[in-house]
Amino acid sequence: MYCIAGIIINNKQLPTIRERIDHLKMKLWTTSSNYLANQAESFIFHESEIRSDNTNIISKRPEYIIFHQNRSNKRKVIEEIGNIIQDEKLTILGAIENQTQVENNYQITRDSYSSYYLCLKSIVENYCAFLRQNHSHGNIILESRKNQNSTIQDQRTRKIFNKILVNGTLIYSALELQQTIYYIKFIQKQENDVGLQIADFIPRPLLLNYSSIPQSKPSIYQKIRKARYNGPDIANVYPSKFGVCIFD
Repeated sequence: MYCIAGIIINNKQLPTIRERIDHLKMKLWTTSSNYLANQAESFIFHESEIRSDNTNIISKRPEYIIFHQNRSNKRKVIEEIGNIIQDEKLTILGAIENQTQVENNYQITRDSYSSYYLCLKSIVENYCAFLRQNHSHGNIILESRKNQNSTIQDQRTRKIFNKILVNGTLIYSALELQQTIYYIKFIQKQENDVGLQIADFIPRPLLLNYSSIPQSKPSIYQKIRKARYNGPDIANVYPSKFGVCIFD
């Protein structure tokens, strides 16, 4: 399975969302440990590590000991992420490719590059539809995957994005895309971007639902499902076409 998913945030919403995230961090760490408020705000929510019961994570993130000492802290984080998505009416965009099914159906071999291209192209197209519907423009922010030795992952992603904007899609011309989506930006996890931290909680519930696997508890899938982009035609609801596209 391959999935890319995230949220659409209006710049005007960022101060409120950042305040809610910072308040949650202070509530978790200053009441559960000896951390100061400014230290708590610098910690980063990472979905897989918060959900994990592997105590080895603490060696890398010692502040995550609060999630092992008190499991209710995990619930507080995950539920508040869901509440923010719901309360702020954030819109979900995503795409899932069942690589095995696509390979069988089309008699080809899939890799992460080809799957990323397909999924990102779908998201760019639907993001463009959302922005045009709202008479606006926007940018795409992704979590950087560069490491100490290489930036090749980010370079490849930028190449895919630029290729989409230069060639257009089946729906939008290159000019229509370029008039609506201005640029792509990569932010590293340690930069503590609130949008990326919320977006980190989106792919897993979508993949579990597609795979008919029970949701991890606590689950925010229902809030994510309701937040999927419905498409420009407000008289109908097409979240499976515009919100989270499935390729299988």
